[in-house]
Amino acid sequence: MELRWILLLIGLVVLVAVYFHSTANRRTRGLLDREDDPDPLPKSLDLRADEQEVSVSELQDELINLDALLREEAAEQSGDGEGVAKVADTSAQVVPPQAGEEEMFVVLHVAAPSRDARLSGPEVLAALEACGLEHGALGIFHRRQEIGGSPRILFSVANMVKPGTLDPESLAAGEEIPGLSLFMRLPAFVPGEELYRSLLACTHELAQRLGGRILDEYRSALTQSAMEKMLEDIRLFELKRTKRREGSKR
Repeated sequence: MELRWILLLIGLVVLVAVYFHSTANRRTRGLLDREDDPDPLPKSLDLRADEQEVSVSELQDELINLDALLREEAAEQSGDGEGVAKVADTSAQVVPPQAGEEEMFVVLHVAAPSRDARLSGPEVLAALEACGLEHGALGIFHRRQEIGGSPRILFSVANMVKPGTLDPESLAAGEEIPGLSLFMRLPAFVPGEELYRSLLACTHELAQRLGGRILDEYRSALTQSAMEKMLEDIRLFELKRTKRREGSKR
């Protein structure tokens, strides 16, 4: 009986030793991973760490009213920049957004090339204008287009940090920023997949012009699998929307 207790005690000691050894190894690997990362994201680009992070959800209420604001503004000035590919006007085949509908936001970021770097204001302004983006409602930039006879926002671009605004005069005067946040809202006046591809194209062009990094909504490097997953989510969102509308007609 005494031998059994001795063996149990020895077994317990071994288990405890193995546990602490494996825990220490995990911590060591975590530290090494962080030290080996040649370009870790700065706190200003970390959703969990940056209290100054601009939240796209904070703009949601204002975005709902953007179409009305843009109709008034578009009466005084033209739409897209020269040489910018337009999204096809498929408004006749797309059910326009309805008040109270479930929404989906797609967010991408163009960050400075390294943690200590910033994007040059004049270069940012030139890149935004070259991509056919115009300053407007909410103090941010928009890609907009005449669709179905009315000016519509396709997607928008904001400052990566709060309050999210992008002032053309400040940018031209040399203001530096850590990055840009691009976002679109569904349902839209064009098919979601087509709109997403337009957003991606603009994101890549901005990154190329600014020498920046493309990040997903979680501030991780945007991968091919992440792009494909988002495309699947968009298709699923629109499929569910179609089914809900068909069900409501019965």
